[in-house]
Amino acid sequence: MITIKTTLIAILLVGFFLPGGSAADLHEASTLHNGDLPGERPPAFLGEVFEERRQNIMNEMRGEVALFSTTDPHNFYYATGFDQEPAIALLDPSSPSPFVLFLREPNPTEVLWDGPRHSIEDARVKFGADEAYPLEYLDRYLTRFMRENTSISVPFGDEMVMERLGNRYSHRSNLLLHTDLSEIMHEMRVIKDEWEQDWLTYAVEVTALAHNRVMKNIRPGQYEYEVKAEIEYVFTKHNCDNGFNPIVGSGPNATYLHYPFYDRQLQDGDLILIDVGARCNHYTADVTRTIPVNGKFSEEQRKLYELVLASQEAALEIIEPGTGILEPHHRAMDIIFEGLYELGLITDLDSWWQKRFYVHYGMLHYIGLFVHDVGHFADFIRAERDHYLLNKDIKGRPLEEGMVITLEPGLYLEENRIDQLEELLGQWASPEELREFEEKVRPIYEKYAGIGIRIEDDLLITDTGYLLLSGDTPRTVEEIEKLMAK
Repeated sequence: MITIKTTLIAILLVGFFLPGGSAADLHEASTLHNGDLPGERPPAFLGEVFEERRQNIMNEMRGEVALFSTTDPHNFYYATGFDQEPAIALLDPSSPSPFVLFLREPNPTEVLWDGPRHSIEDARVKFGADEAYPLEYLDRYLTRFMRENTSISVPFGDEMVMERLGNRYSHRSNLLLHTDLSEIMHEMRVIKDEWEQDWLTYAVEVTALAHNRVMKNIRPGQYEYEVKAEIEYVFTKHNCDNGFNPIVGSGPNATYLHYPFYDRQLQDGDLILIDVGARCNHYTADVTRTIPVNGKFSEEQRKLYELVLASQEAALEIIEPGTGILEPHHRAMDIIFEGLYELGLITDLDSWWQKRFYVHYGMLHYIGLFVHDVGHFADFIRAERDHYLLNKDIKGRPLEEGMVITLEPGLYLEENRIDQLEELLGQWASPEELREFEEKVRPIYEKYAGIGIRIEDDLLITDTGYLLLSGDTPRTVEEIEKLMAK
């Protein structure tokens, strides 16, 4: 049996020579910034990026023309760069004007109250529309192009588009309607182009700065909402905002995966779990750190933290193009299960249900225009966790260069969870098995009850391995305690 200590030492010794990430890759992305400035801010808009995306969509779509709206603002922005609702875009590859944009024209009263909006001229000059019209012109345009075409591609569930098509579609028995645009754009969004990579890198750097600010300034007696305010100060300072509701859970609140409140006062001896992501120019980071409020991990906190860290490092070893997206998850969970066994929190490493007691989610997901960005993982339903979380035969789709993913192992020992064994595990284990497990595990579980730990980092998959984009904020116990001592 490999011990936790041996595993961690071995992983740390070889960390910069892992097959999943070259030494150069890791070094390039792990130098701490001096001061409080992120890297260079990328250009806010590149017309050629969106033009290429539209061309790729037209190459893939099944319909002769495509129609999509701001009903799905992420996909609409991805294809057009246009970020004000409502608007509808038409793509017609056979036309001399393949990109037509319909938008709501600003009126003086709206501008007075809400500020300026994009104009028809902006649609043409800035956003590259070949033609642009007020939204109310769409109906007459639809009449013409539906008369001239026999098939149309739309996104699945686009209510604005379907409402506009209305009776025209129902009265055209020969009009083929393809709902393929969502799938096309979702798959395109899995692989990030250079401009997207630059913006995600910037968003991660801003998020790292926020974590570092908290580490330097946090102290017992503050409230969770004060920590949240420190984070949002950094985001706002760099013209970013929250990509999702921040998770700031101290003490026992760290054991709730998506803790939604911010009202607890930080106590000396608490850990605090901070899961946040800056959204910068539409692109969202997702980085979690778990730190001791007083700057020093207790013995119990350190044991569990180093176990989670060891699991993450083990997963990083195998991250490279071709690795199944669930394989790092399985690798990390193996390390966690071995550690829990050594601590006495698992009594049988062959027990599926004992492992399921501690594992709650797959620890990798895409990031991009949305924190859990779109794109398929494999041929399984992600909500059916009992099917794949502990099934190593399910490896998921292979990682590819240009993907940007998170890696977020965690352990959550909720205070009263050991009292809920029958409700949680009764479908898989007999009352006798549960009683025996509880008798052996409860005394040890109670030593660690109320500790929640998550370490989440953002990675760009390269041709040889990965770049650790979030390396600018400490991960190891020593790094965290050193920064917090300043």
